[in-house]
Amino acid sequence: MQDDAMMVVDDGKHTFLAAELFPVFEPRQFISPTDFNCMGYCVPATIATKMANPERQVIGIVGDGAFQMTGLEAITAAAYEVPAVFFIFNDGELGQISQFQKIPLNRKTCSIIGKANFEGVAIATGAEYLALDNDDQIDEVIAKALDLSAKGKHVMVDINIDYSQKTMLTKGVVKVNLSRFTFKEKIRFLSRAAKRHLLG
Repeated sequence: MQDDAMMVVDDGKHTFLAAELFPVFEPRQFISPTDFNCMGYCVPATIATKMANPERQVIGIVGDGAFQMTGLEAITAAAYEVPAVFFIFNDGELGQISQFQKIPLNRKTCSIIGKANFEGVAIATGAEYLALDNDDQIDEVIAKALDLSAKGKHVMVDINIDYSQKTMLTKGVVKVNLSRFTFKEKIRFLSRAAKRHLLG
């Protein structure tokens, strides 16, 4: 990606991975919803950002849950010939919420959304579709997506993501929340978590 590329993110686990890993060289390169709490922001915001900055590379990083909320806005990209690129982090669940549930509760409640057919969505909205199934494809698929965008196409990249490792945010939230508890509350919380992990 170019040094002045702009990244728009949604709200979810991908947000914090992007914030941890995307190099920012100037103001307004990393665009996210205020306070990271607005699912569905990325797709329309990416289109608007590309319309306002047609000469720059503009990519959107969005989770599969958030994409299912506003992904059909890609029709707007087709209608106005906006060559935006959407990288869809596809794990079949609301990843950040699932991880926050799994740590203390050893279960996930109402956060599994299942795998969607994003190739079908790309066809329906006139987008180019690329699949990124493993790490060996990263450079090739990103280069192809940016090339298609440079040629005036809007692109959906379906990324098979593994969120088994915790982000720095998740580690930080657990640590901060535990530090706020009294000693008695910590013991109660940790014993309940241990019981759920051991006994189910």
